[in-house]
Amino acid sequence: MSACPVCGKPVDSLRAPAVRVSDGKVVPFCSKEHAGQWESKPVRLPVAVAEPVAAPAPAATKKKKRTPPAGVAKDDNPIIEIVHEPSSGVVTSAADARTGPFRPSSMSEANGAIQIADTGHLDDFVSYDEPLHKSRTLLWVLGGVIVFVGVAAVLYSLGYFDHLLGKDKVAAATKTTKVVAAEPDAALVEAPPVDAAVPITASVALERARSVLRTQLKSNSPRVQRVAASALARTGDDEARETLAHALASETNETTKIDIAYALARSGDRRGTDAILAALTKARATVDRRDPRLEVGTRLARLGDKRAVSVLESSLEITQNRLGVAETLAAFHEPRVIKVLEQVRGDEKSAPDEKARATIALGNAGKSEVAPALREMLPDARNNFFAAVALANLHDEAARPVLIKQLEIPSLRVQAARALRKLAPEAPVNDLLPPLLGALESNKDTEQVQIAEAILLLTGPPTWSEHE
Repeated sequence: MSACPVCGKPVDSLRAPAVRVSDGKVVPFCSKEHAGQWESKPVRLPVAVAEPVAAPAPAATKKKKRTPPAGVAKDDNPIIEIVHEPSSGVVTSAADARTGPFRPSSMSEANGAIQIADTGHLDDFVSYDEPLHKSRTLLWVLGGVIVFVGVAAVLYSLGYFDHLLGKDKVAAATKTTKVVAAEPDAALVEAPPVDAAVPITASVALERARSVLRTQLKSNSPRVQRVAASALARTGDDEARETLAHALASETNETTKIDIAYALARSGDRRGTDAILAALTKARATVDRRDPRLEVGTRLARLGDKRAVSVLESSLEITQNRLGVAETLAAFHEPRVIKVLEQVRGDEKSAPDEKARATIALGNAGKSEVAPALREMLPDARNNFFAAVALANLHDEAARPVLIKQLEIPSLRVQAARALRKLAPEAPVNDLLPPLLGALESNKDTEQVQIAEAILLLTGPPTWSEHE
């Protein structure tokens, strides 16, 4: 133990917070502040120019145990001799501090004292006159650690360490365990090939479509509920029918009310038919520029109700309504209606578009003689869909490619599916289902309903597709 030169407090020379070297002796201090005060006092020990100290024997440079190094006296003021060679760039004595590779700024300019770091180890020499160097080193170390941790995190998230951690083996073992547990007894059932694709059948697609429509029945939007119920009601679903009946009772718009009544009547529910007839009675008593009887008569015609003829035939006398009414009543094969259509088609004064409409209507009326003219319309983007529907009613396979293509168009896919079913009611449809099921994942609720309805028409009984 030695005494601090400033306050006289006992200080262990080997664990002193701060020391100075003077005349080849280590002067310990109880604190860094006292070391600074000691340097500034005029009574500090004089610094003598020390003679170069010869390098000790190699045996003295090995420090395998924490024992006093060579040159330490066993009294209260031990002398510590530093045994590193000056050529290594490390100060070995006070004389080397003045002449070696170290700059003077690394020492106390007043007395050449060398500070030892306050870690308590004699090996850790630090110059308190260069705190900036220490701070920069610490920042570089911290920066390197942060970069290393960031890179390691990215690599871990990408799975580069999975093979080191054994996760890939665990995952593979888990997957193998599940497969083995799910396999049937090999002695009883032959396992299917691993890469065999699960076929999409009509029953699978039909159940999926019904599920989507039932989900949309619970939509927060009354409009979506209504269109979903209209589609699902084709199957005779009781919940869909009740949804339509409730909407019919609360609806105030007359046109929308007729649409709801039509969907309910198409499902076979008498309440829908009664609502349409009630609308017809009201329309006859209404004087309006727009004849509401056209709306009601059109719905009756789509239902195949012959009362539509008596409602609409008077409109055949009105030039602006004649062709439209004839198109609506064509399916009833009324002679007067067929005559109007043939006149429009054969009249040289008729516009090309009117002739095309009359030809399509005659095809819907079952006139097979117009089939060649309908086939010629198939390349025409303006009329090809309607021509294909008319050809489907004539069971002409030329319509199939166009109708399949139209399944991709949201506004046409329901009628295209209906026409395909009319074209060949028993034809297989499995090849048409995968694209529709894929499109069924659409985020648009009304588009989901349209796709689901098209699947119903393609896969359900032919009676579901009997009416528009």
